Amino acid sequence: MTHAPFPGFAAADLAFLSGLAAHNDRDWFAAHRAVYDDRLKPTLAALISALNAALAARDLPLAGDTKKSLFRIHRDVRFSKDKRPYKTHVSATLTRDGGKLSPGLVYLHIEPEGGSRPAFDPQSIDPLDPSTLPSAQAADAGYAGGGPFASAGFYLTERPHIDAFRRAIAADPKGWAAVERALAAEGLALTEGDPVKRLPKGFEDQAGGPLEAALKRTRWLVRRPLTGAEIGGAQLPEIIADLAAAARPLLAFGWKALG
Repeated sequence: MTHAPFPGFAAADLAFLSGLAAHNDRDWFAAHRAVYDDRLKPTLAALISALNAALAARDLPLAGDTKKSLFRIHRDVRFSKDKRPYKTHVSATLTRDGGKLSPGLVYLHIEPEGGSRPAFDPQSIDPLDPSTLPSAQAADAGYAGGGPFASAGFYLTERPHIDAFRRAIAADPKGWAAVERALAAEGLALTEGDPVKRLPKGFEDQAGGPLEAALKRTRWLVRRPLTGAEIGGAQLPEIIADLAAAARPLLAFGWKALG
């Protein structure tokens, strides 16, 4: 089946997200919603479709659904002091089984280059966006986002999964060192990973050793910033698929660890 080429995100459509950052209220959103429904969401769906083909061509078992893999633009404000109702980006994930946060994935985060996001809010944290994690909380309420990016790796939310990943690192330090070398050879570094302050129970014997930093992590991810030209261009699916291919050693290690 032949798919239409990915068109890129149009500057006029991304301007909707800039406008939403400046006018984050329901009236403004309702008045401009057609841009989101008729242009931004279909373009994100087209990116997922094109990525499915690009990842398959690289023999990577990752795919997304053009509807189910998209995150809602509405923020969950039920338990938050920050009542701004909307995110100012669009996002999606591609995984092995279609679950949005299944272990081992690619995360897409599309916003205008140099765009801004709402202040840190733990109740509406955006999966796989390191800038929204506690470790990245800004000193003031005017936190500015870093623009569009893609991530690949493991955003783990369940403690058994996190500990299984840690046990795999401790059991195969040479294998983990090989993963880190392979990522470095591709110019990639693991993001901060929302680390715990102390080594978790069962790993205390690793204190002061070469694995301590890796074992304190709760996320194992690499991230590639995207430029405005890249998200507006037809090569975006290939760029993101290349990131996933470069992260293959990390993905393979984690999938083996988690079974």
